[in-house]
This record gives sequence, structure tokens and C-alpha cells, in this order.
Amino acid sequence: MSGFFLIRIQPNNDRSLEFKAMKQAFAEIGFSAPDIVQTSDYVLAAYPGIENKSLALERYGAGDFVFICGTCIHEGGINVISKDVLYNIKDKPATDTLMGHYATIIKRSGETKIALDQFGGYHVFYNLANAIVSTSFYAICSALNQLTLLKQSAFEYVFNGVVSGNDTLFDEVSLAPIGATIRIGPAGLDVARPKLRVTRKYTPLSRAESLEQSMALLDRYFHATAQVFGDRVGCALSGGYDSRLMLAWMRRHGIQPRVFVYGHAAEADVSLAIAIARSEGFPLAVIDKNHQPPIRPEDFAVTVHRNFLAQDVCGWAGIFQNNAEISESARRVHGNAIAFNGGGGEIFRNFFYLLDRQFSVRELLWSFYSRFNPLICTQVFDREDYYQGLERKIADLLGTDESLLTRPTVEWLYHSFRCRAWDGAVDSLCSRYGFTAMPYLERSITEHASALRLSWKNHGAYEAELIRRADHRLARYSSVYGHNFDSPPPLSRRFADYATYLRPPWLRRHTYRLRHLSRRADDWPGYLARPYRKAALPAENLYMRHLFYLDRIADAEQLARILSLEYVLHQFGDRIRLQF
Repeated sequence: MSGFFLIRIQPNNDRSLEFKAMKQAFAEIGFSAPDIVQTSDYVLAAYPGIENKSLALERYGAGDFVFICGTCIHEGGINVISKDVLYNIKDKPATDTLMGHYATIIKRSGETKIALDQFGGYHVFYNLANAIVSTSFYAICSALNQLTLLKQSAFEYVFNGVVSGNDTLFDEVSLAPIGATIRIGPAGLDVARPKLRVTRKYTPLSRAESLEQSMALLDRYFHATAQVFGDRVGCALSGGYDSRLMLAWMRRHGIQPRVFVYGHAAEADVSLAIAIARSEGFPLAVIDKNHQPPIRPEDFAVTVHRNFLAQDVCGWAGIFQNNAEISESARRVHGNAIAFNGGGGEIFRNFFYLLDRQFSVRELLWSFYSRFNPLICTQVFDREDYYQGLERKIADLLGTDESLLTRPTVEWLYHSFRCRAWDGAVDSLCSRYGFTAMPYLERSITEHASALRLSWKNHGAYEAELIRRADHRLARYSSVYGHNFDSPPPLSRRFADYATYLRPPWLRRHTYRLRHLSRRADDWPGYLARPYRKAALPAENLYMRHLFYLDRIADAEQLARILSLEYVLHQFGDRIRLQF
């Protein structure tokens, strides 16, 4: 939970304008007044959570302190206990005893450093030239005099919903690497990144031994949660594997969580969740985020700007929507609860639906990073440049420029490359309000899961058995896959999966284009309709016309992101520079 910004100061170097701009940005987002830590080298503004107002800042003698952002889990407790644990660790790495997704700032014995969790799930941004670090991308951008839109980042955001790797939309701002340590020293910021341990081989353990190890790792996480929060836990329930597994593990540890499902009554996820809750006798909140009072076009500009601030500029769905998610973020952690997110649960399944063989990086990109139609792009877009840009990011993450990836490495990239960008961004925003949890994206769990043999994961069999072992009653209910998790997946499921497994990557790259051959003949529906676009963007398409032909777009999600990016650039006005 919470947030911060840190600005390095030097004698005769007035940083008051940057400080004022960032403090104003945090106030706009909705944070209350910060606790200020002032030293001769920097000023730190530490903010409490928006909904949970507690501040995980502990001061010690000689100006030392510990501040924790996000959710830092220790077997003995969360955040409050962890502060002293962190401060008293001298030689032993904190990662041996801590879980969760967080950033810690520790000043001890004259040294100040910012350390990030080992999965990289809590996103922290920095600008080296101005020596600024912050949990808010918007706040850093507000303090800089120039922002250069990166062509690669713009296309990645529109096509995929996120910017991958350690880049952001703007050249001047970077995302701190996975497990990074940022030291504030005499020369400015020093960003050190660890060499990651990449999974390249399958586990030598048997399936039975691996299942026991999976259970032990999940037990460790859920036990720590139960010790601190008891029943003050919120989680979604749908018709799939991941939320069912989370609920099973909570019940295994005696937690009776607040359960909810998103969607409308006619959706399969909702009807299945209702059936489970009714049969098991626990309350279920059914929340349709689309069933909100309609917003008038003349009021829509206010809503878009609220979304802009809440999403820290723009998220995967864009900002041209209602603002239901803002109230939901607060509701999920109300009463000092912890909100669980099942993102990344596919680590126990064959997420990429690829066969058990080696793949080149390009084949992986063809399979999952080819959601674009070149015909909607101007001549600025170069398909080869786009793929090479992603290949460079994957090579940087792996630490090698290997031509072929083993299948376990492909599984490792699912969480380290894809989930870190997608789920990390979502969780970082939600953690502004209070405590959050992504149990499947704990580094110890993801590395274990990426080494599991693919034959065990296929058709969801491995995750289904974890559900059975944790809570046999929950496994008996049907799912959106047309079968329950109490028995091996049926032949119909296996045949359906192999229809995708056997589709080669070179063919998959064309799937998106075939699904979006032509755009709508009339105007777009909902909040993408022309009156809403004009309300939020009176001077629509000044920047994006350099990249896209809007009259050729056939995908509502991509249109929403294009309009959102246009809005972002308008907000920063004359500070924007185009790389192209």
C-alpha cells in the first residue's frame, strides 16, 4: 500500500519546483499529506494508503528509518513486523525471509537504498538525469521539462495493453528492473540489477514430489496471510482454475474470505460462482462494473481525467470507460482487508498452448505478441523493428542472446516477462489503496512452477489436482471448461486444446488480423462513440495520426488505447516530443 517519491538534492541546487510538482501530482491522485524525511542528500515524501491510512514508516536513531510500500510479507506478520526485520538484517539477504510485492527504503549507517521485491511485481519508476524515484509514473512525468514518446512503446501499448521490459511510454522515465537496488549516493542514483536465475531445465522431481513442493510453497504464503488478516481477506471467484485454487487454499488455512464475482447474471463465470456459493453456504457479491448510471457526454471529460489519474496515466483497458474500478479498488481493501489477485495462476498450466519443444524468441512473439494489423498503421510502423524491439527486451531479461529457448525457459518468460508487465502494473495501482496479494507471482512459486513438466500442466490437470488436494468439495463443481476439477480432463477438453497446441506459431501471427478484417460501418458504441470522444478530446488525433489510421481500426480495445494515449500526450502539452 501507499506510495512515495524521492528527489536527490545538492548544495546550490534548488529542487523546489520538482518537489512542488510531484507533491501536487500525488494530491491529484487522491493521496493525503505525506510524511517528509529530509536529509542533506535527498527529500523523501512517504504517503499512507488512500483507503488504508496507516503509514509503514519507522524512524530509528541517528536519522535511520525504514519505509515499506506495497505489501511486504514475513512469516511473523505483514509490513509492521517486517520493518524491524528489515532494519535488523545486516548480512543475510532479506529475500530469504520476505514475500510479497513491495519496495523498501532503508537508511542505515549513513547509506540509503531502495530495494524491490524479487518478482518485480511492485513497479517503481526513476529518472537518472534528475535523480528522481517514485511509485507514480504520472508524478515523475509532472516534474520533468521534456517527455519523448518512444515509438516502440506506443505500438506495444496499443497492441498489447502494456509496455514490456523496463521501458515506459517516455524515454526519460524507466521502470526499475526486477529485484533492483537503487542507492542514493554522492553522484546521484545508482541502479543495480541482479542476475536473474533463468529456468532452463525441467525439475528432476517426480510429479508426486512436485505436487508436495507446490503445496508447501502455497501453504507458506497463505499461512502468513491467515496469521495477520484472519477473515479480512477479499478474493474473486469465477468459473476457472485460479480463483478456485485461491479460495481452496484460503479455506485450507481457515480463512472465510469476502468473495465476489465480476460480471452480469447471464455470464458463465457469474452463474457458476453463484452455484458454488449457494451450495457451500457462503455470501457472494455479484458486481457488474458495466452496470453503472450512464455518464452524459458533457460530463465525460471529468470521468476520463479521474481514470487518467487512477490508472497512473493509462492502463491496459484505457481510460475511455466509466470509473467503477476506482471505487472497486477502495472497496476490496475496506476495513484494513487484503485484496487477493489471481493473476498469473496459469503458471500451473500451459498458458502459451505451445508444444513441448524448443522455440525461437520470434516464434514466441508470433504466438502472443502479434495482435496487430499493419494496415491500421502509418509508414512509421515497421514490423521487423517492432519484433526486434521485443526480442532485445527478452534478451536483456534473460541475460543472453540465445537463438532457441528451452520449453521451461518459455514458461519462465510467461511470468517474468508477461505477468510482470501485466499483473505487476495492476497490482501496483491497487496497492495504493491498501494491502494486496498476488500469491501465484511469488518468485519462489513462479520459479518452481516454470520447471514443472509440461505434460503435467496440459489441459489444466496439475492445477486441478492442487485444487482437489486443498479442498475436494470445491473441485467437484463444474467450470467454464465444461467439466469439474475432481477427475482427469475429458477427451473433449484434450482434443480442443490440441487444436491450438498443433497450430504453428507462423500461422498464429495471422489470427488477430483474420478476426479484425474490417471496422464497424457506423460509429463506435458506448464511451467510444463520437460525442464522448469529442468531449474528452476536442482536438482529437493530433498525435496519433502520425502512427495510426483511425478509420481503419476494427478493434474497440485498441481504439480505446489509441484515444487514451492521445489524451495522455495532450495532458503533458508542450513538453511532449515525438521520437519519430
